Amino acid sequence: GVQARGCFSRRCMAPVMRAVSVNPGVSPGVSASRPVSRQRSGRRPQGISHPRHLRTPMRPRAASSNALSAAEVHALREDTPGLRGVRHDTRGGIAHFNAAGSSLPPRPVLDAQLEYLTHEAMHGGYETSETKADALSLPYAALASLLNCQPDEIAITQSATAAWQMAFGSLLSSFNPGDIIITAQCEYASNYINYLQASKEKGVVIETAPSDENGQLDVHALERMLQVDANKNGNGKVKLVSVTHIPTSGGLVNPAEAIGEVTKRFKVPFLLDATQSAGQVVVDVAATRCDFLVGTGRKYLRGPRGIGFLYARNAFIEETNVEPVMLDLCGARWDSVGSYVPARSAKRFEQYEVAFCAKAGLGVAVQYALDVGITQAFSRTKVLAEKMRAGLGSIDGVTVRDVGSERCGIVTFDVAGVDVAIVKQTLHERGVNVWTSRVCNNTRLEWETRKAGEGKDDLPQDIVRASVHYYNQEWEVERLLESVKEIARG
Repeated sequence: GVQARGCFSRRCMAPVMRAVSVNPGVSPGVSASRPVSRQRSGRRPQGISHPRHLRTPMRPRAASSNALSAAEVHALREDTPGLRGVRHDTRGGIAHFNAAGSSLPPRPVLDAQLEYLTHEAMHGGYETSETKADALSLPYAALASLLNCQPDEIAITQSATAAWQMAFGSLLSSFNPGDIIITAQCEYASNYINYLQASKEKGVVIETAPSDENGQLDVHALERMLQVDANKNGNGKVKLVSVTHIPTSGGLVNPAEAIGEVTKRFKVPFLLDATQSAGQVVVDVAATRCDFLVGTGRKYLRGPRGIGFLYARNAFIEETNVEPVMLDLCGARWDSVGSYVPARSAKRFEQYEVAFCAKAGLGVAVQYALDVGITQAFSRTKVLAEKMRAGLGSIDGVTVRDVGSERCGIVTFDVAGVDVAIVKQTLHERGVNVWTSRVCNNTRLEWETRKAGEGKDDLPQDIVRASVHYYNQEWEVERLLESVKEIARG
C-alpha cells in the first residue's frame, strides 16, 4: 500500500535541517541516524543496500489531520534560505509562486551540492565520486520509495526531457508506417515535437484522445479508441499511449491510474510524463501501471536544476529488450570487437557524465519530500491554490483558465487588456514571483481546442502561471490577489 503520511516534525527533521559539514563518510544532508529511504510498501528496495550510517528506521509522527501544521510550515520556511525570516512586512521579501518552474530549495539540498562541489575542488572529481558513493546512491533508493518501485528501475539523467527522449527513442525501432501514438490534448510541446519527428521519419500516426467535459483526458474515449484499433487491426496498430500527468498550465491532473488500467488491458506501452507531478501529488508506478515515467528535480521536489530521472519497468525491459537510440559505456558493455551488451534494467538509460553535485542534491531533495509527506504537503498546496483561484475569479477583468475535476497547485489566469509580461513584471516589483506560459506553443492542441472562435472559453495565446507549494503562506496569496486587483484596475 502507498504510504500516505510523512514523518516530518521539528524534532525528527532537525538532523536534516542542520548545515552539513564536509565529511567523506556521511551523505550530504542526511544524519548518521537516518535511513536511506522509507518504502511505501514497508520493505527495503531490492538491489541496493543501506549505507552503513543510514540504518536506523524513522518513526512516522502521530498526527490527527492530513495537513501540515502552522508550526511545521514555519519550520519548513525557516529551513529554506529564500524564505527564512520572511514575513508579510519583510522589506524585500518575495512570495515565490513559481514551483512549476523552479522551486526554492531547502537548506539540506543546497548544502548537499555545496559540500559535494567543495569536496571535488579539494580532492578531485573522480575521487569524490568514489568517496561520496553513498550520496550518489541515495537518489535511487529515495526515488524508489517515492515512486513505489525498485532502485534498479531508476536512471538518473541530465533532465526530464533527456529522460523522456531516452524512453521514447527506445521505442522508435518498433514503430512501422501506420503505427499509432495516442496522446492527450494537453500534451507538452517538447513531447509532441518528438511525435512529429517520428511521424516524419517513421510514418507513424498521431492521434489525440479527447478531453472530457472537465478538461482532462477522457478515459472512456481512450478505451474506445483502443478497442476499435484491436477490432480492426488484430494485434493493434497503437504502439504507445503517452500522456503528461499534470500539464505545464491549466491546473488539471490527468487520471493516470485509470489510463494505466486501460493501457495494460490492451497491452499497449504507457509513457507518463510526471515532470509537474513528482513531489506534488502521490505518484505510484504500481498503481499507474506505466512502463516509463520521467521527472525532474527542480520543480515540486525542490531539488537542483540540471538533473532528471527515468523510471523504466524491469518487466517491460525484459519483455521488449528496449534500449536507447544511443548508448555509452555506462549503459552498455563492449564485450567483443563486434558486439556490446546493454546494462540490465534502467542502467542502460544512463550516461557516464551527469552533474554529480546535482545528483547528490536530488537524493536529499527526494528524501526531504518523503519526510515532509507528499499527501499532507499536497493537502496544503490544494487549499492555497483554491484560495487563489477563488480570489482571482472575484476580480473584475481577471479570468482563471484552469480546468479539470481534480486540480493541482498550478493556477493560470490573465488580466483583460494587460500583457502577461507586464503582469509578471508588476507582480515581481510588488514582491511576488510568477511566470508566464505561451499556451499556443507549450500546449498547442489545448489552445487550438479552446481558443477564440472555437466555442469554448477563448483561451488566449499567453497566460500568467502562479504555482503554489506547501511552503507558501496565506498572506502571500493575499499579496498576489491585492496586486492583481490593482493591475486590473489600471
